[in-house]
Amino acid sequence: MGAVVRQNFPHLPYAAARIGLGSEVLGYDTEMSADHDYGPCVQIFLPETGFSTLAADLMEVMDRSLPDTFEQWAVRYPTNVRPPAANGPEGMLGSDHGVELYTVSAWCERFLGRRFVTELSAGDWLSYSEQLFLTATAGAVFRDDIGELSALRDRLSYFPRDVWLYKLAAQWGRIAEERAYIGRTGDVGDELGSRVIAARMVQNLMRLAMLIERRYAPYPKWFGSAFSRLACAPRLSPMLMQVWSAQTWQEREARLLTACQFMAKLQIAKGVPGAIAPVLGSLHSRPFQFIDSLKIGDALRSAIEDEDLRTLPEFGAADQFLSGNFVLAVPDFSKATVTALLETSLKVEQK
Repeated sequence: MGAVVRQNFPHLPYAAARIGLGSEVLGYDTEMSADHDYGPCVQIFLPETGFSTLAADLMEVMDRSLPDTFEQWAVRYPTNVRPPAANGPEGMLGSDHGVELYTVSAWCERFLGRRFVTELSAGDWLSYSEQLFLTATAGAVFRDDIGELSALRDRLSYFPRDVWLYKLAAQWGRIAEERAYIGRTGDVGDELGSRVIAARMVQNLMRLAMLIERRYAPYPKWFGSAFSRLACAPRLSPMLMQVWSAQTWQEREARLLTACQFMAKLQIAKGVPGAIAPVLGSLHSRPFQFIDSLKIGDALRSAIEDEDLRTLPEFGAADQFLSGNFVLAVPDFSKATVTALLETSLKVEQK
């Protein structure tokens, strides 16, 4: 592809990358990934000015110059995720092969639902699931003469300090919501219920680990794979597996207590602002063991410098209180949910 561009458009400034959707962008693809929408693919980003004419000329050259195969993969293959070949939105153009042409703003509109030409507000950060930020920040950039794509990836690289702390505090809050329920369900003989809550707590701790190590979490299919690559995973994974494999609620509760203590100490070791040592909590003098995760969340929240963000309700970001991928994968849906919650919480405070 690069040789074709150099030969026919030697002075063309452009960016070339493999970003967007696809397991290969995240680095998790396997042989099974090749059963749909899979083949050699690259996004070329062109200047906004004169895009339509330039894109048409470049695509015409690509259509007649690309080889039939690349590293034994067919260059032309069916997929429903490439941009339209004709009569599509302004700023994008596709064909029957894997070379896709965009402006940076059109790509953002298509995959993120808006143009990120300036810094994001706290509400913006909270309205998007982390898996959507990965569509822009994961993958490879091979060339960027214009600089717009690199600037976009820099803006979205990770949460600002205060948003990060807010999400951390909210994640500890999720743990606090059900901190005594493994024992409470087990105490009434509800073994299945105790196991379900334990599984949910394990998932919450895995997301907490991703946040502590400042890594975006992908969608559920690859969440465990992403977690396994964390620096803390070799130590934390066995603890979480023991929570799942525990045969009694007492053992399950004890294993979860150990995992929560590990996470609280990990925050301190990582230098997370506001991190405090774990202490045992109690609830109405009941005989259940857990870490006082509310105190940990409150300490993190107190370290947030932005007063508006520090005083937000504790529901966190969209992907912390929503679980349906149908909502999380569509920016307009998740943004509408967060906006409605923020507006409702403000009305409640004003009553």
